Amino acid sequence: MNLTLTLSGGLRAVLSDLPERMELDLDRPAMVWEILLRAGINPGLAMMVFLDGRRADLDQVVEYDCELTVVGPAAGG
Repeated sequence: MNLTLTLSGGLRAVLSDLPERMELDLDRPAMVWEILLRAGINPGLAMMVFLDGRRADLDQVVEYDCELTVVGPAAGG
C-alpha cells in the first residue's frame, strides 16, 4: 500500500528536519497515528489530518493507497 504523507501549516516549521512530502510503503493497514509514528511524527502535533482531502481521525484505519495531509499547530507572533 502506497501512501503520500504531506506536512502542512506550522508542522513544517516544527519538523524542519523532515521533508514536506514523503512516500511511504505500508505492508498492512494501519491507523493514522501509527503511520505518523512510523514517519517520525508525534501524533500529538497533528491538529488535523485529512485522507484524500477528507477530514480523518487519528484512530482511522488506512487500508488503501491514499494521500494523508497533516496540519500542525498554528504559528504566529
